[in-house]
Amino acid sequence: MKGFFQEIKNAVSDFNFYKVVKDFDISRSVKYIFSLILLITLVLTVRFSIDFRKGVNLAADWALVNLPPIQITNGVASVEAKQPYIIEEEGFGLVIDTTGEVMDLNAYERGILLMNDRLFYKESDVKTETYSLSDIDSLVIDENFINSIRKNAVWILFPIMLIGAAISASIAKFFQIFAFSLISIAASTMVKVKLTYKQLFNIGVFAITPSYILGGLLTLIGLQLPLFGIVYSGLYIAYLIMAVKTCREVHETPA
Repeated sequence: MKGFFQEIKNAVSDFNFYKVVKDFDISRSVKYIFSLILLITLVLTVRFSIDFRKGVNLAADWALVNLPPIQITNGVASVEAKQPYIIEEEGFGLVIDTTGEVMDLNAYERGILLMNDRLFYKESDVKTETYSLSDIDSLVIDENFINSIRKNAVWILFPIMLIGAAISASIAKFFQIFAFSLISIAASTMVKVKLTYKQLFNIGVFAITPSYILGGLLTLIGLQLPLFGIVYSGLYIAYLIMAVKTCREVHETPA
């Protein structure tokens, strides 16, 4: 692990490191980029999980105050409250009506309508989704259920978020490495250094480190920079060119 963090440091701060990097086995470079992806996605997932937990706590507190107990048995909902039960907040409507008196959400810009056998979710005037309750054999939404969600939601979603983020980042980073290898090829031609594609690939893997870490840090602190894509690409290109240039071997003519 110490060697991995030393490689991160060298990839960012020491262009002479790329003279060594170019001759790494492909497996070592692939292991490095996957380790870097896992490290950054793990840190960001922890960060998002903290925010998500705060959101779950707020939602749970609201539900405990505003929602009546709801029971769904064999796909049919029943509610211990006078119906239609309506809560309105800033254009959003939550309607619970298992009697059939309320059939749509036309009165609201956005909203949720629970009927006896289905649930409607209106995202906008042009998008409303319908979910059948038929697959639910038994569910009770009450204080115990809400507190259980509060306690367990983050732990259930954490591995899903981590795996999803790691897969997405892996696809994106390898696409970038292969796409920007054209820059490495052009740079090696301009500075007249003979490097194989394997060597250029190795350089590309390690040269993406500064851009990737910068993007991760900005996401971690919640800062969005205008035109960051240009900054990201420019930094990556600069490291590729400097790394390739550093790998140029000067052969002196014997006296």
